[in-house]
Amino acid sequence: MNQFIIEQTVHKVGFISPPDWFDISPTEFMRIAPNNTIVMQTIMRQPDFNYSVQHFVNSVPELIICFNSLAAAGADVVAQFGYPFSLVHGWEKAQQIQKNIDGNKESHFIMMGVEIVYALRHLNCKTIAVASTYYSEKMAKILHKYLIEAGFTISQSENWQSQGIVKGTNSGIFIGKGELDPMDWQTPVHAVEKAVRNVSQNDPDADCILVTGGGMRLLDIVEKLEKEIGKPIIGGDLTLYWGILRRLGIKESVHGNGILLANLI
Repeated sequence: MNQFIIEQTVHKVGFISPPDWFDISPTEFMRIAPNNTIVMQTIMRQPDFNYSVQHFVNSVPELIICFNSLAAAGADVVAQFGYPFSLVHGWEKAQQIQKNIDGNKESHFIMMGVEIVYALRHLNCKTIAVASTYYSEKMAKILHKYLIEAGFTISQSENWQSQGIVKGTNSGIFIGKGELDPMDWQTPVHAVEKAVRNVSQNDPDADCILVTGGGMRLLDIVEKLEKEIGKPIIGGDLTLYWGILRRLGIKESVHGNGILLANLI
């Protein structure tokens, strides 16, 4: 009997992670990725990076270096983790930066903040309630300006400080200490769930809930929360993985991890 060897396309995905942060995106993505997927990760290396607005603005040259390195290694898709790397530029400029970095190479480039807009539009979300979690008022204003420029209406916005979940100051762009420190890789699930429930209760008519920032992982909790509040929840991790799968040409829905990943086409 003749035996045929069926060759499967290997999907190669590269991740660009923020400086000085233990990003679990590559291993988390593998839980929902096709079996024939391999991942590679590079961490941005910028001396004295302090997560200020200006440092995010100045990150474009490092993004280019990281993308080119992963593209040269053969990545089909390169995904950049972190909202602010897009937000600080505004919607129009962020799109242009993504386009310029992507260029004419065979590798696709995804910026989390740009993909957020595509995901919201894909689910026809026009009025958005924002659970800003660890974003300070300063960072929330940058986010709001970005989303409004992209054509959305912000009907409600609350962070952990305004919700009474954490005490903090608005001198920087992040709030929270200890368990709620955004630089820790472990998401405080109870605080994220409370943030989503609070903003949903205060704005029941919003089309969807947007959860920021990227460090708040929703993959394991979004299904339960969406059933509870009855509307889509969009987050950074979900959006990045959604964008990767779509760029890879994957059309089979991912079930059990929320509405967005169940709607790849």
